[in-house]
Amino acid sequence: MLLYETDDGDFADSAIETLRAAGIDSYRTGGTLLYAKSDPTVCIHIRREGDYTKANAILIGLGAVVDRPLKLPSLRTGVLIALAALLLAVYIVTGSR
Repeated sequence: MLLYETDDGDFADSAIETLRAAGIDSYRTGGTLLYAKSDPTVCIHIRREGDYTKANAILIGLGAVVDRPLKLPSLRTGVLIALAALLLAVYIVTGSR
């Protein structure tokens, strides 16, 4: 199971050592990032799905970058943006006469 992708081979080696020391069967392969065009990367894998949460916590502790999910703006922000767009549209329409 793919756990992490990085272009830092030293980080990957250190992560594999730490995971194995924690009793997590892991290995690395070469590859490319799935979602971005970049130089070849190193993929860190674990063999047992049940180790995912612990392995992920270990990588974060080692300094792995965490992807944050995109969040939609709050309803309040959305209403303010819509109001600003409406006012701008009214200004453009009435100002062009």
